[in-house]
Amino acid sequence: MHTRTSVGPTHAPWPRPPSLRIPSLCKRAMCWDWRALRWEIANARVSRSINSPCSMHNARRIYASSYLRNDWMIVLHVISGPDSGKQHVLPDIEPQLIGRSTEALGSTDSSVSRRHAELTPSTGDWYLRDLRSTHGTWVNGQRIESRVQLRAGDVIRCGDTQMRVQALDPGVAATPVPESDPARLQAMGETVATISHSVKNILQGLRGGADAVELALRRGDLEMAREGWPIVARNLDRISWLVMNMLAYAKDRPLEIEETDIGAVVVEACELMKSTADRRGVQLLTHVDPSLPPAPIDANAVHQVLLNLLANAVEAAPERSGRVAVRCAFDPPQGVFRIDVSDNGAGVPIEHQSRLFEAFASTKGQRGTGLGLAVARALVERHGGTLTFAALVPHGTQMRAEFPADRGDPDSDRTRGPLPTREPDTEWDTVIQ
Repeated sequence: MHTRTSVGPTHAPWPRPPSLRIPSLCKRAMCWDWRALRWEIANARVSRSINSPCSMHNARRIYASSYLRNDWMIVLHVISGPDSGKQHVLPDIEPQLIGRSTEALGSTDSSVSRRHAELTPSTGDWYLRDLRSTHGTWVNGQRIESRVQLRAGDVIRCGDTQMRVQALDPGVAATPVPESDPARLQAMGETVATISHSVKNILQGLRGGADAVELALRRGDLEMAREGWPIVARNLDRISWLVMNMLAYAKDRPLEIEETDIGAVVVEACELMKSTADRRGVQLLTHVDPSLPPAPIDANAVHQVLLNLLANAVEAAPERSGRVAVRCAFDPPQGVFRIDVSDNGAGVPIEHQSRLFEAFASTKGQRGTGLGLAVARALVERHGGTLTFAALVPHGTQMRAEFPADRGDPDSDRTRGPLPTREPDTEWDTVIQ
């Protein structure tokens, strides 16, 4: 049986309620799990009325139901800090990382280290250990020096962020469910319909290309296979961009800002897009200032921005005579890194220009989802920059992304100290929901 390492005098490990008597027949049954009952009693507040006449019946009912489900949800509820109000549901078999890294539970608190602490499940219990963070990990007001076992009600502090450990019964609603908003439901339905329609079109393209390649292989016609394969490759690109944009649109992840060669990011994105441009007969021109200083950016996010802008430009340019130009430079007076992506296509109709950056507002008909520019602008603005549109004369489009050279915040590689606050009142924070 696991024992809980002491982390302060606030409370001792769970005792077995003296008034609870388990029948010997049930003790012998394999379905009785005492640890499950402890969790259910703690979270259902049965212990408050354990001596009431109906407590034995309630305890047995909860005890049996916990075995049948054995699926309590362990939740970290952020009770203070920049991310206050967020909840992180912990899977019961996967270790979780607390920090600002992309693989960690999302945190925007700059006083939290990139890899601050680790949560590890073991036979139904959860353990926490500090990963040599800059400012340490605290449980119930005391800094931990080794791995400690957590229980419901514990308050974890990392930097300015405090999180309370909760164990919730998934069969019982944690909060009242508000009435459905018809406008929100309609928007959700339109979103699902748009994405489903895009996926259907892509799958149809893949099926057409695959059938052409299969027929060519049966006939041993290599020339026919060469004609069918670009259809497959083009639709593979489309499904890849759709998935990446859906992930970026649906879930914000904290940026990992580092001093980066932004010119190298531009060149890599252009090289990745070259095969798509070649299939359409579009010329892709790249000019990167060789004297660019390092830029404080998230390279992966900027790479996705560029792929979205390049994909739109290549599709807008006319086949076999199209031209897409990419220029990257640094503007010292303005203090910004500037990336221009222009094409010689027909341009954006005036009636569509006002909705150009709205999600799911596409000018491509069945070939687009309208996510690309919405995601690109969101990622640029999270850097503190801007993404703008300009119509070229006599025709064509230019998209300009500007990233500030000075973000006005501390270097993200350095973790700032937590703000001076009162010591956490564990009992109060545990009671107040």
